[in-house]
Amino acid sequence: MRTSHICPKCKHREILFVPHIADRDDRDNVRPLVLHVKHLDWKDEELGQIQAYVCRGCGYTELYTGHADTLPVNKIEGAKVLKAKG
Repeated sequence: MRTSHICPKCKHREILFVPHIADRDDRDNVRPLVLHVKHLDWKDEELGQIQAYVCRGCGYTELYTGHADTLPVNKIEGAKVLKAKG
């Protein structure tokens, strides 16, 4: 859907791109939804801002992480890169 602009579920040909998905924190502040937040006493470390592609026909939504190739895997607890065989 991200590259074809066609919904894989209903084949609708109108897709809404949402570059920033919002979330609220404990203090009710609006902030971008991110792939990972590591809470530190003095700041939060946010990695990978979430983007969405929404079918305007059926509402099917795909989520993607912007600039995924730059995510520091070693800073995300439990994360590992999986590679296809062959």
